[in-house]
Amino acid sequence: MQPHHQQRLLGIVLFVLALFLFAALTVFRTVPLFSVFYGAFTALFGWSAYLLSLGLIAFALAHLIEGIRNKKIIRWTTVIGLVILWLLLLVESRLLLGPKTGGVLASLLVRPLLGWPPLAGHILLIGLFGIVTIITFQITLGHVLYVAHAFSSITNSVQKKVPANNASGPSPFLGQRPRFSRYSSAPGASPPQDSRLTPASAAGEEEEDDEGIIEFEADFGDEDDPLNDINIHKQQISRIPRGPRPAPPLDLAEHSDAIQGVNQQPLPFNKAEKAAGRNGEKKFPTLESLAPNPLQKNQSRVYNPGGDAENESSWKLPDTALLNNPVEVKMQMLGDDTSTLAKTIQDTLRSFRVDAEVKQEDISIGPTVIRFGIRPTGKPELKQDAQGKYVPVKDAGGNIVYESRTRVSRVMALQNDLALVLEAKTIRMEAPVPGRPYIGVEIPNKNSRLVTLREVLESKEYQAAKVKSKLTIALGKDVAGAVRVGDLARMPHLLIAGATGAGKSVCINTIIASILTQAGPEDVRLLMVDPKMVELNMYSGIPHLLFPVVTEVERVVPLLRNAISEMEKRYRQFSQLGVRNLDGYRKLRAEKIARGDLSLKSLPAIVIIIDELADLMMAAPEEVEGMICRLAQLARATGIHLVVATQRPSVDVITGLIKANIPTRISFMVSSAVDSRTIIDMGGAERLLGKGDMLYLPADAGRPERIQGSFLADDEAEKLVAYWRMQAVEHINAAHNAGNVGRPAATAQPQQVEPGWEIKEHVSDDFELEDDL
Repeated sequence: MQPHHQQRLLGIVLFVLALFLFAALTVFRTVPLFSVFYGAFTALFGWSAYLLSLGLIAFALAHLIEGIRNKKIIRWTTVIGLVILWLLLLVESRLLLGPKTGGVLASLLVRPLLGWPPLAGHILLIGLFGIVTIITFQITLGHVLYVAHAFSSITNSVQKKVPANNASGPSPFLGQRPRFSRYSSAPGASPPQDSRLTPASAAGEEEEDDEGIIEFEADFGDEDDPLNDINIHKQQISRIPRGPRPAPPLDLAEHSDAIQGVNQQPLPFNKAEKAAGRNGEKKFPTLESLAPNPLQKNQSRVYNPGGDAENESSWKLPDTALLNNPVEVKMQMLGDDTSTLAKTIQDTLRSFRVDAEVKQEDISIGPTVIRFGIRPTGKPELKQDAQGKYVPVKDAGGNIVYESRTRVSRVMALQNDLALVLEAKTIRMEAPVPGRPYIGVEIPNKNSRLVTLREVLESKEYQAAKVKSKLTIALGKDVAGAVRVGDLARMPHLLIAGATGAGKSVCINTIIASILTQAGPEDVRLLMVDPKMVELNMYSGIPHLLFPVVTEVERVVPLLRNAISEMEKRYRQFSQLGVRNLDGYRKLRAEKIARGDLSLKSLPAIVIIIDELADLMMAAPEEVEGMICRLAQLARATGIHLVVATQRPSVDVITGLIKANIPTRISFMVSSAVDSRTIIDMGGAERLLGKGDMLYLPADAGRPERIQGSFLADDEAEKLVAYWRMQAVEHINAAHNAGNVGRPAATAQPQQVEPGWEIKEHVSDDFELEDDL
């Protein structure tokens, strides 16, 4: 039994026992069987037996949810802390209410305190209760201050309103900040020469509008203290003039970064609050959800370590409704058909004196193939029963004990014979199937169907995976009809090979479409190399591109050099900041934004897609191989990933160094077993059916698995590209209109090149094409 199945079973058992105990303590305590448990538990734990039963129900539910969702939610430190709090509460109730309340357990625990003065015992227990509570729930001073302020705000809202010209007094537990500070943001306000105001000036200020200035501002610690920002964001204690915080300059050429607009004016906090809704209910978010600068307009208050805090809501992701609706086709055959095929396989093996059986539960029906499980048997061990008949010997589990078994190699040698008898175009055998006690025989399904990209994107498996990573790609469905997805961030590079027309280009299109449907330009950027000039050129103009689609071979080497320079630049930046990878950088950047520090720029992941490696290896083999290997070795931590494809899987194209540094590979149908071994280090790809039928070898798996790749039609890809092109034009027009009022907006999307990714027009002297070209 698998671990998550064991966890589900244990959770169900615990839940039933907890319900039984709760019922015995409440509803059925007079029933004879339940009354025994009621008397025992109340005598042992007293009144806390009810609390114990509720805690057991909660623990059982959490354990069951862990098994269902396969996600860790139980922290054992919290469980231990809650048990200690329960025991302390039990002892305290024994001291307060007497010996008849806590049961036998409380009487045993309270003995060390019986000789103490009553007040000392209560103080000790309350102190221990507070310490354990702080450790268990990880309570900090910021949480205490936040709750205190929230409570005081709620109390003040119930009381009578204070007149508008009277400023509220400072918080009793927070210090005061000077009258003018670096947080001032009223338009046109400037700090005075003298910080002390005359009575006349003070009186003049009181006549100002409440929405314009505030008089004092409370603070806790110095101006760099995070709690100071919390106070500024969450409470309005005094009145001080505020001036605009300088916004970073906006480069119109970088249309993907034109998120907020250039004419955005910050508002005072009370104006922004009223703009959000005057009659709305006040909400008090957690400390982690505080915005870095609530004065900034249209700024999200959601903490997102994997994205750009100030650009989160700018780009709208396309809906899967843009893609074609899949035709509902059931992936099944008639019961007679599968039973007939299973019997034919079993009879064929026996005709060659190979003892084996095919069970109905070992048959898996997929989109294009059906897998039959062949279990090698052999000569069973016999014994006489009470009637003198010879019957097979069975073990404790009910399985037949065999005196001699059939060798797997004998079954594998009959591959062509089975194909002949079954009248199949080609069959593939896998011995053994990982995690299964049988040999898999994969036969083409006569009722085959396409696996569309939309049905994979809308599946539960894909929706759960894309929450964790913006680089989740839709692979297709396996031989059992289950959806298969991959994470490019964990691969971290992908090698695709296959013969012409086997589905390699469609696979690349589905990878690009998977990224375009779940990630905006602030999360993922793309670099595309298309020497064939027709496959990837359709993606020109989308805002995800760092550089226009490269179709000239002589531009590829400078482009890869720029990618290596970007990788080294990110490593230097990570080293200075003390982070190890892109995830660590994003978390650090989110923490700085929460403190009001916008010094760190957003670093999106970069995916480099090379559609045909063979052309590049012919033009500049040494340089291309060296740069691909260097990127594959070092670029993972910086968020740069490679997707390399070729239709010529020979050893001079897919070299040993490239294979060693790109462990995740996909093989479509190839012409020979030699090509199959070049890609996935074993045969089998030559027996695929084509049209998206592939073998997927993850980096952490020893054997490939067969998948029917998801299909993306040309019109679907064009709809996605048109969607992103239109949105890019809208962003550029918004930025253009904001900076050039009265001028006509752009009507077409010019292809942009990001700063730092420019390529010289003339090829360098050290780059020469081979003579044979």
